[in-house]
Amino acid sequence: MSPYPFDHVANYPRSPLHILKAQYIGKKLADLPTPAAILDRGKIVKNCDAMLQVCDRLGVGFRAHVKSHKTLELSRLQVGDGDGQNGGLGLGTNFIVSTMIEAEHLVEYVRSVQDGGRGASILYGIPVPQSSIPRLVQLASQLAPGSVNIIIDNFDAFTKLQAALANAPENLEIGVFIKIDTGYNRAGIKPTSPNFPPLLSAVLKSESEISKLLLKGFYSHYGHSYAGSSPSDAASGLIDELLGLESACAFLPTSLTRKMVLSVGATPTATAAQNMLSSTSPRVQEFQDILARLKARFKVELHAGVYPLLDCQQVATHARPATDRAAEGIQPLSKDSIAIRMLLEVTSVYDEREKPEALVSAGSLALGREPCKSYPGWGIVTSDLGNSSTSSVYDERGDKTGWIVGRISQEHGILTWEGDKAKCNPLAIGEKVFVWPNHACVAGVGFGWYAVVDGGDEIVDIWTRWRGW
Repeated sequence: MSPYPFDHVANYPRSPLHILKAQYIGKKLADLPTPAAILDRGKIVKNCDAMLQVCDRLGVGFRAHVKSHKTLELSRLQVGDGDGQNGGLGLGTNFIVSTMIEAEHLVEYVRSVQDGGRGASILYGIPVPQSSIPRLVQLASQLAPGSVNIIIDNFDAFTKLQAALANAPENLEIGVFIKIDTGYNRAGIKPTSPNFPPLLSAVLKSESEISKLLLKGFYSHYGHSYAGSSPSDAASGLIDELLGLESACAFLPTSLTRKMVLSVGATPTATAAQNMLSSTSPRVQEFQDILARLKARFKVELHAGVYPLLDCQQVATHARPATDRAAEGIQPLSKDSIAIRMLLEVTSVYDEREKPEALVSAGSLALGREPCKSYPGWGIVTSDLGNSSTSSVYDERGDKTGWIVGRISQEHGILTWEGDKAKCNPLAIGEKVFVWPNHACVAGVGFGWYAVVDGGDEIVDIWTRWRGW
């Protein structure tokens, strides 16, 4: 296989970090130009630590998805490599990516982990495009054999992959996860499909014919868990995923002696695992029984991505209690745990309208345009306004009173006051406001970097985002 002629990392350069740090570190948030994307490192560490702790207590592995933030700094916190509390848990350094360029930016760090004698791996989390296979080979050749993994859910795609790898280096080994559709109906194959047994047989047969591909296990993404509205819904989704992958394992040959990996999750279901630490949570015993049965035969791991940041969509799932239950190992799921805010500026006000409204300096390119099921807007204005404060933050389960991003255009948004007009906190031209976005993964795309605070209003760091595909 000829060397890949393109250098995507170089083709999508990031802004110079030393220049950004010189400009931003030490500045107050109120002094920033708008729009700006703000991360709270203290909240991120708490969210990351909670995930690692629950995996450790349940005796399962964890695989961190990096697509939500696309930064090395947060990737390291996700696997416990930072000043959080979980560096010594021994859960491994395992990642999922949605683009090849995410993997290419991770490769140096993963190699350094492997050079230090620890396990580390990368999983390309969707069926791999045929045009990306040369990049995949180049990536795999830089890391330990078997530490680069791919998703397969189609027989023809697998045979094309085999053909493409025919001339790859002899010592190359790539892990294969078969993606199981457990109800999301995006990517994946159902174990009940007549196409599943031939696909599984082909993957297993390839191991005896060429050593480049090795079945690692089964993978599920329970994306429809975003539609849930309670801890019970999230727990049911987690249990359904485990049972779905268990049904796929029934097709494995009894002669297979190594333990397959069962990888399950999406942020609502993975974070709902915290509920499974409490005897008061619904379906705890059922979950514990299923997990114990599976762990006796397989390696079980959770995976999730947006949980360090959270957003309005995640809070709307109510997958965990909103109150602090640290004694039970449960990190609260509430707006106060959202670690990403978008800093916007009021450019005009319209008090004369039926609802008070204000124009702000950011639209769909800065906030995203994904709806949230719990309210009719594109972002919720937080309680920490730049030059004033409000006692009313829009609460979809409360009196629904406060400022939201009610309408949105490409570069501008309209804040609308919802609820009792008499309670309206007036906004002034030039005032800066913070907004929790509906979907953190999309809201960050338009920014080249994040301004990072640590519980206060002073910028302590800058994290540059990876660009490209």
